[in-house]
Amino acid sequence: MVLITSVSRRLRTPLLVLIGLLISVLTFAQLNLAYRLLNGYFLSNEAPINKSKPTLFLFEESEGFEKVIKPAATSKRPDGINFTKETVVGIALPPTNKPPKLSISKVFVQDSVLTVRYIRLADTTLTNHPQSFTSQPLLLFSIPKHNFLKTKLIENGKVVQILKKPEDD
Repeated sequence: MVLITSVSRRLRTPLLVLIGLLISVLTFAQLNLAYRLLNGYFLSNEAPINKSKPTLFLFEESEGFEKVIKPAATSKRPDGINFTKETVVGIALPPTNKPPKLSISKVFVQDSVLTVRYIRLADTTLTNHPQSFTSQPLLLFSIPKHNFLKTKLIENGKVVQILKKPEDD
């Protein structure tokens, strides 16, 4: 009996530490998501955008998507979207006459928060003829359907928007 008590005292601390580490690893687990860039679309004139900072859009159904995003009038067909398996994420930047270069650096889910990290590089090309038109930069991509409660948008390492998922009634 004394031997069992002695062994259990010696194993108690390492066992508690091991359980704590296991829980922290599971809690902070990060699931990287594959994404697919979507081409052949543009932002509708009626889209609700923020004029001074990036606007984040999440589309889980085609109805909302078709109100905000329109197919471009080009000879190529826009990329197809399967809304039963995919969620579409759109990042619209304020209108500009020097469109920046946009690229996604990482998309992941951690603790029910979808995080979208992207890089925005200013267009530094010198031209003799400045552009007289403005464009609406748009980064559009799809991710596999996943349950998340919030979406965090990070531009060049800085959080620019946090969007809570609307509650279903």
